[in-house]
Amino acid sequence: MYWKISDFVEQVKKTSKEEKLHVNTVTSWFKKLEEEGIHFVSRTEETNEKVYDELDLQLAVFIKKKRNQKWSLSAIFNAIRDEFELRPFPVEDMETTNVAHINSVEFLNLTLIKELKVAFEEVAASQLGEMKIQYDEILKNLSDSKSKEEEREARFKEMVARKRVEYQLEKEALIKWSTKPEEERIKKVGWFKIEENQEERNRFIKDYVNMNFENRLKNELGL
Repeated sequence: MYWKISDFVEQVKKTSKEEKLHVNTVTSWFKKLEEEGIHFVSRTEETNEKVYDELDLQLAVFIKKKRNQKWSLSAIFNAIRDEFELRPFPVEDMETTNVAHINSVEFLNLTLIKELKVAFEEVAASQLGEMKIQYDEILKNLSDSKSKEEEREARFKEMVARKRVEYQLEKEALIKWSTKPEEERIKKVGWFKIEENQEERNRFIKDYVNMNFENRLKNELGL
């Protein structure tokens, strides 16, 4: 049995026992499913109008239930991939779907590159090499799954936050070190030469970073 969109929404409301469900909401769910290459909605041969069947009804009821439970659409779509036998796309539509998906991956890459550029400007030059290696590793492991992309983007942001906090704490420690009494900062070398006690300075900076890192990182991440 097939329904047009208005009748289909009424059937969804009846099945899910939900009175407040707008046609535009349901339409946007299935449009998003198609845009992400997850599920195809059948069309009539004469007018190419979308029509919905029992499988679509199951999907709509599932989505509504999860939305009531405050699930994000991306999480719901991942669950749909695992729990339902979905309708494949016609061959002629596959190329369009693949292009759209590739574009979304390219957009993510551009977004990460932009954020990396900002982070590079804020972090000391000595930190850049290490961050570049880690970022290259993230890009290398990017998969086609949207959830994986979001997870890697979150890890990258955390990495940048860690480096930023570490750099800020090191600067603060250097300032505090410079205010310490001279006898604590300077050591004699031989009979006449004096120089900064780098070993003590490095230990002071390391202790200061270790002591403040956890709380400062929590603040940076909004935890």
